[in-house]
Amino acid sequence: MSDDSVRKQVASRLGLESDGDQVNFSPASLLSSMGGRLGIVEAVLPTILFISVFSFTQEGLPAVVAAASSSVVFLVVRLITKGMLSQVLIGGLGVAIAAFLALREGGQTEDYFLIGFYTNAAYGSVLLISILVRQPLIGVAVGLLTGNKDWKKIPSISYRFYLVTTLWVIFFSLRLIVQLPLYFAGAIEALATARLVMGAPMYALLLVASWLILKAVFLQKR
Repeated sequence: MSDDSVRKQVASRLGLESDGDQVNFSPASLLSSMGGRLGIVEAVLPTILFISVFSFTQEGLPAVVAAASSSVVFLVVRLITKGMLSQVLIGGLGVAIAAFLALREGGQTEDYFLIGFYTNAAYGSVLLISILVRQPLIGVAVGLLTGNKDWKKIPSISYRFYLVTTLWVIFFSLRLIVQLPLYFAGAIEALATARLVMGAPMYALLLVASWLILKAVFLQKR
């Protein structure tokens, strides 16, 4: 994989677009980082279906089946349109594991959300460790994009990377702080709603906030 390809992938994950030495942020790049319009629908529809069906039936099985079935539909759509399969395959795998956890013998309906706790804990832990070892992951990623390998020596820049990385740690931690008590309380509808609200909407807001904080870093490259 070429350096340019790596740069573009890193930029995409950060909600940016990379064109040579230029790195920009726009509504289009933000939308692209979330998988486009279809990607956003893929992210939120399973949970919406889960909430709707569970609220109507008060049964876990139809709610889980409805949520899992939506991923199959999106996979078919991607195959037909020859779109990016990686995102829907990863998402589909996550939904499949979630469905298995909820429907297995001894499982509970709220276990559908169990895998999300592990992924949030993993992301938050990696970011936190990167701060503790003085290699904030956002700084490493942006350093790769801008070619600035000396950012740690510039306080006016490095503190921004520490701040943004800390914000992402708080984001993943907040998900756990809010959602875990709901899981243990068996408050399924409240848990599903919290997951929906703290999903794509909060993710997009944090990407925008990250860009606003880091904008000066990218402008220095122009």
